[in-house]
Amino acid sequence: SLAHMDDDKIPISSESAVELVSEAMSAAGLDYETETFINFSNDETGEKGEKGKFMTITPQHHHRSTYSACPSYGCPFLPLDVHYEEVAKKELVNIRNLSEGGSSEEVDSDKSRNQNRFILNSSGSENAATLTLIGYKGGRLQDQVNQDRAFVLSPYSFWNIGKSKASQKKKQQPVARLLGVFDGHAKFGEKVSEYVVRTLPPLLGNKLVNYIATDTQSDNRDASAMEARDRNIVKILHDTFVELDASAPAHLSGGCTASLVLQLDSQVYVANAGDSRSFVAVHFNSHAATDKDGGEQEAVTKIVFATREDKPHLGEEQQRVEKMGGSVYLPPGFLATGKGTTRVMYRDPLSGGMSGLAMSRSIGDWEAGKVGVIPDPLVDIMDLKRMKSKVLEELNVACLNGSDAVEIDPATGEAKEIDKEGACLDYTEKDIKVFAFAATDGLLDYLPEDIIAHHVAKGLYGVSGEDDRENGEGSTHLLTSCEDLIYAAAQGWQEDKGGRYRDDIAIAVADLTVPDNE
Repeated sequence: SLAHMDDDKIPISSESAVELVSEAMSAAGLDYETETFINFSNDETGEKGEKGKFMTITPQHHHRSTYSACPSYGCPFLPLDVHYEEVAKKELVNIRNLSEGGSSEEVDSDKSRNQNRFILNSSGSENAATLTLIGYKGGRLQDQVNQDRAFVLSPYSFWNIGKSKASQKKKQQPVARLLGVFDGHAKFGEKVSEYVVRTLPPLLGNKLVNYIATDTQSDNRDASAMEARDRNIVKILHDTFVELDASAPAHLSGGCTASLVLQLDSQVYVANAGDSRSFVAVHFNSHAATDKDGGEQEAVTKIVFATREDKPHLGEEQQRVEKMGGSVYLPPGFLATGKGTTRVMYRDPLSGGMSGLAMSRSIGDWEAGKVGVIPDPLVDIMDLKRMKSKVLEELNVACLNGSDAVEIDPATGEAKEIDKEGACLDYTEKDIKVFAFAATDGLLDYLPEDIIAHHVAKGLYGVSGEDDRENGEGSTHLLTSCEDLIYAAAQGWQEDKGGRYRDDIAIAVADLTVPDNE
């Protein structure tokens, strides 16, 4: 089959895409057949000869299940289930107790304690984390399948792939992070999302290595060189999505969203296909809230960028679908109220009946691809330094132009003018923290974005700033912050659906700190 491309782009065959993925994984020290051979049982397919080596509901990646070596680009954080994986559940309780000044629960032995913590540490740290909760779609609990996947690579040491020349040049090793969520759907959606989690980091990293090795302008920081570099990275991200789509195990059924954040030094690239979303936010402690005795500062968190949901009713999306012979279903009254879910209609290859996909872009979904669903991501670029500079300018201007121009003497009740310029403590770049998070719609459908951002910042930086967090005062661990959000969303599903249905939930988070010398 062919990858689904816009009219002005050259399609790639599945065979060519598989070859590119295999080469990238080999360069990263991974075996393509072992890592990606998907297990379709005869009962699932009704066909013979479709058995593979493995693909479990809770995949045991090598570095998680044993103490074996990480891939050359680093060990990814992978999500554990906050409720149904007992080790994770127990260790999250311990972390919460310790962060609140209590003590951890007793466990069987030091060996057991270390193993449990090792397993939970494979899902996150104080600066990056990912967790999940399996949904409920009816039937027996033991038959439920979590189709959501996620990962965080912090750092993302892609330059080690293939022992490249870039790995020998310190100046060509950028501060790099990679995080993403992938929401599987349809019959075999979990197989597609799992495939993407396993293959995306080496495939993307191999492309970045090859580009850096040939970039003759790597030290050039002028505007034209930076723009050319951005265009090349955008193309690399686009090609990665297209090749994953063409090589994914979607020949029977299934697909997934892909919402990805890539940091390279001060540049952040956000690539999105589907209705999962990624966000970039800033966090700072307000100087205005500091009292004369140096009391507690008010923490402020603001989302500065969010990806859109790729929905079929959006103008250019609907036009493309209809141009390719497809149709978009609009629920009754949708045009007047905006309520309901629009869908791209396609013929399901397993049932033979018509089905509807609630997004206009995805990886996999080959049958829907014939009627206009494409894997091509929308890619946005942000410069963290420019972002911080703009935030700093706004903060300092707001302080100088503030309304608190007088001070009341508590002894006499008299008002006196104050020197606003002297009272305003200028913010610096060190005051501004930047972080990113990505989430599937299982979380986003029931929690406001600003609430998610605030709670993530609480886990990353503490209630009242980094100093209090280091002292253990009012602190919340990032993993338990993610856990809180997942349970809050699950409660929303419970109240709305009465326990009859809950979507899978996944979140991935990372601080985007850039060293001062970058």
